[in-house]
Amino acid sequence: MLQLYFIRHGQSTNNVLLDQNEHLDYLVERSTDPELTPLGHQQIQITADTLAQPYTPSDYDPQNRLGFGLTHLYCSLMVRAVRTGSAIAKKTNLPLVGWSELHETGGLFNVEIVDDEPVFIGQPGPDRAFFRYHFPQLHLPENLPDEGWYNREKEPREHYHQRARAIIDRLIAEHGGKDHRVGIVMHGGIFARIMSALFNFQAERYWVLMNNCAISRVDVSEDGLVVLVYMNRVGHLPDHLVT
Repeated sequence: MLQLYFIRHGQSTNNVLLDQNEHLDYLVERSTDPELTPLGHQQIQITADTLAQPYTPSDYDPQNRLGFGLTHLYCSLMVRAVRTGSAIAKKTNLPLVGWSELHETGGLFNVEIVDDEPVFIGQPGPDRAFFRYHFPQLHLPENLPDEGWYNREKEPREHYHQRARAIIDRLIAEHGGKDHRVGIVMHGGIFARIMSALFNFQAERYWVLMNNCAISRVDVSEDGLVVLVYMNRVGHLPDHLVT
């Protein structure tokens, strides 16, 4: 049975900014690739400790009371996700594999206001030298461009679902039919699209809540049955760290 654990990054400076500002002001003031806040750093350490708890194999443990026993660990190449994944990798002793396609919806972009309307300008993002210096333990994709891992225009909304489907297809291709327990450190927006792609949401407008450092589990059986075991689990965090 393949177990997929989707883990949202810790609180970022953009998360705080969004809570404090109107949408247009937020777009102008946001960081292209934000860092974690001090609170976010606390969240990721507790989450890493939780995921690294001793593991006892069992045929039935839907709440992971016997531990998680992750066998693989992936992360988005956005800094907040790499920071989160690095903390988990350190505690679990797993290699952290960077996966550029796990980025948040929209990708990396700046915003300018022209005639009271936002104009989105794609940004390249950190390059291989940046990751080697700041995150030497991160396993980078072989095809990572030297000029920056994103390096294109803002991702159009109509591509979100297509990319989510491609993420699922790759996970199944690499891990399907195996007793793998895969951690995927990512973002709230693309997680919502992954859930929609998995379960074919019929609502015209929808959202899937995922708090910072929340864990959601999806199991995939060998015959293709997909089971949402739990979603947006934050019980490992104390109340003051739930954001």
